[in-house]
Amino acid sequence: MKKLIEWLKKLKDIVDPNYWAEKIGNESGLYDKARKSSTRQWVYSLKAWKWWLYQIGCGLLFFIIIELLLNLIGITILPWR
Repeated sequence: MKKLIEWLKKLKDIVDPNYWAEKIGNESGLYDKARKSSTRQWVYSLKAWKWWLYQIGCGLLFFIIIELLLNLIGITILPWR
């Protein structure tokens, strides 16, 4: 029974994209580089409305770009189109 549980846990890790993302991020050092980023330090220093403006503005810009790219191939993420 113990072998079966170990095998199922390994199977779960193999098919889980988060497992692979964390493994690659830790081994390559990208997580450490992101933690020490000057952009991250700047974002953490934002207070109140400036943080909200940054979050909403970047999110809106991201979705506009994705929508324009999807429109090039004939699909949309907007429910009213």
